[in-house]
Amino acid sequence: MKSKVDDIFTPQGRLSDVKNNPNIDFLMNIFSIPRAFGVSGFGGGWSVGQHSFATAALAIYWAKYNKFSDEKRDKLVILALLHDIHESVTGDILPMFKTKEVKKNIAKIQSDILKSLNVQDDLSLKTDLKIIDMIAFLYEIKQVSPNLFQPKKLELAKKVLLKQRQNIKDYCKEKNVSYSLVNKFITSYLTL
Repeated sequence: MKSKVDDIFTPQGRLSDVKNNPNIDFLMNIFSIPRAFGVSGFGGGWSVGQHSFATAALAIYWAKYNKFSDEKRDKLVILALLHDIHESVTGDILPMFKTKEVKKNIAKIQSDILKSLNVQDDLSLKTDLKIIDMIAFLYEIKQVSPNLFQPKKLELAKKVLLKQRQNIKDYCKEKNVSYSLVNKFITSYLTL
């Protein structure tokens, strides 16, 4: 019996029928998927596609900042552009809802899509990709414009921004990456 995940309908048809040969409608669906942060009441209207593009743009800056080779930069940009492509099928899921089984299914969908596009995951870039993904979210938070007449929403947005900065700092510590280097990158390329 097929996994229930294979029964998900996509813009191209059932996932089981299209995951090995997705068309452009399938891939472009990420621009129709709202970011979970955006549906939490902050507005901003960001889609997964916009987040993915921002992450890819940051990958270019990150590669320049770290003096990556052209090949390493190009790999990082492609991985950044596609890092959430599974969300064209699953939607954006908040991290606290990603159980082990959900993570396993997401990883399988992501892997199948990358394989179908002949894109190899590069574990040596995993930490770099996560850092720029987190920074892209930091940028996204700053793009949200809560109603200035609702000071509680503005204050909450500031708290989310501070929390994301702390998440980046914690991730850097966990992965033995210099936070001061990452913070210098953030202040060099983002207006925060």
